[in-house]
Amino acid sequence: MVNPEFKSFNLTVKSAGRFTLQTNRGEMVDFSGSAMTAGYRFCELPIEPISALVFRTEPLIKLNKRLKQLSGYQKAAYANSGTEACDMALSRHGGAIISFEGSYHGRSFLTFRASNGTGIDRNLKIVHLKYPGNSVPMERVIEYNSGMLDEASKLFSIEGASIILELIQSDGGEIVAPKVFLDYIEKLVEKYKMHLIIDEVYTGAGRSGSFLLSREYGLNPDMICLGKGIAAGLPMGIVLYNGEWSLPTENGALGMLGGNSMACAAALKVLDSLADDRLRFVMQKGEEIMSRIRKVNNPKVGEVRGRGFMIGVEFVDSSGKPDTGFAYRFRDALVENHVICGLVGEANNVLKITPPVLIDDETMEKGIRAILKTLKEVVD
Repeated sequence: MVNPEFKSFNLTVKSAGRFTLQTNRGEMVDFSGSAMTAGYRFCELPIEPISALVFRTEPLIKLNKRLKQLSGYQKAAYANSGTEACDMALSRHGGAIISFEGSYHGRSFLTFRASNGTGIDRNLKIVHLKYPGNSVPMERVIEYNSGMLDEASKLFSIEGASIILELIQSDGGEIVAPKVFLDYIEKLVEKYKMHLIIDEVYTGAGRSGSFLLSREYGLNPDMICLGKGIAAGLPMGIVLYNGEWSLPTENGALGMLGGNSMACAAALKVLDSLADDRLRFVMQKGEEIMSRIRKVNNPKVGEVRGRGFMIGVEFVDSSGKPDTGFAYRFRDALVENHVICGLVGEANNVLKITPPVLIDDETMEKGIRAILKTLKEVVD
């Protein structure tokens, strides 16, 4: 079971620069993911957060048009976070829910129970399948999942179920889904006439090196969920979809602040910044970072994996088992070297390196050098 690690750091934030935090312990480069796509202080918006629940605003109209052009989806529904977007998507069709061990979709009632469970929840009709990783071969994943679906189908109908999937499990340990697994998912969707939901709260808006990773992989999900990263950290959740959906308003807002004019204006500025050269930078720089980390001779480093600016460094002991204690010591030592990273994975032994997508070269290099320095210094 994955327990996302949101433990506070022993410091107090006073203010923020674009990609750094001013704290009582000095300036910190933020690679924790909290700066989302754009970083802090991304833009000043001389616009009020006018509700889309009541009004159709110019920023909302423009954002709908841009999203349609970029994604190929005809419609968008708006909430206040990635959690709410996933909750909306899971609620759209009703029926059973298929999710995956190691996933994280939020902390609402439905997303929390769909995330990161095991086995079958008979009462809520949720089935948790296995996600491929180093410790579980793909053949065993398929065998286990087939058996789990057969068992579930005897308890309740899984025909037309909603299946929610992360293409990179961030809180699960920065695990990238292989192509063979995605081919398998497409066959499941076809076999059971499922509604495929891709949770791109982390992978979307450039962090994976693509605006939408699902599109690059050639997938055609019923719905795609995005979160506040697309709005420079302002509260926003989006579900991209086609077809009919009985939403409360014509504007697609699920609440008073969903799709408000300020968040939409910020999202438009973020989208303007995600040009092809920036996305190439994310991909190339991510590969470079992983290569540099792999070259460091630290016996505690197991696998270094990821894509774009979603990088995981797995810490293990001499027998190859997760070393959670070392991971926490390393994280604390990294703070001493003025870089903030989180820990993910089932044992919280994977260092999560998630820089802001729009980070500049100088700040990026400062952060990476600090990580490499700490890897050389902290070996036990």
